[in-house]
Amino acid sequence: MKRLISTFNILGVVSGCLMVASMLFPWWRVVIMGRAGTNIYPYAISGAATELLGYKRSTQMIILTCILIICIVLCFVGSTLKGGKGRATLGAVGIFALLAALGLVLRIYMVCKRFGIPIQGDTIRMAYQVRTGFQAGFYLIILAGLLCLASSALHERLLHRP
Repeated sequence: MKRLISTFNILGVVSGCLMVASMLFPWWRVVIMGRAGTNIYPYAISGAATELLGYKRSTQMIILTCILIICIVLCFVGSTLKGGKGRATLGAVGIFALLAALGLVLRIYMVCKRFGIPIQGDTIRMAYQVRTGFQAGFYLIILAGLLCLASSALHERLLHRP
C-alpha cells in the first residue's frame, strides 16, 4: 500500500478531486425575492433567470467546461508523471483552473453590469430585491487551482517519500 501511494502526488490527486467536486456545485447564484433562485454552473444555467437571459448555456460556458475537463484529466495524469513533466503539467493545470475561475467572474461581471446588479450582495432593482453571490463550486475551483500549483512546487518531494 505504501508503494502505491508514494507513486502518486497526493496533492495533485486531491486537487483533481476538488475540481470534480467544483463541477457538481454551483459557482454563482442569483435570487430574485419571491422567485426561485438561479444557479450558474460552469456548464449550464439552471433556474428562473434562464427565461430572462434567453439561454441556458453560452459559448463561453462550453469552452470553460472543455477547459475544466481537460484540467481534471491532466491533473490526475500529472500526479503520476515524474520529474519536470509532472511538475509542468500540474503547474499548467493550476494556472488554467485559476484562469477558468477568472473567466467566469469576468463573464458574470459583464452580465451583472448589463442588468445593474452587484456581482455579490443585495440590491433592489425595479422594486425587486435581488441577492447574488459566489457559491461553493467557485471556491472549490480556486482551492483546487492553488493546491495544484502547490503540488507542482512540491512534486518531487511528494513522489519520493521515504
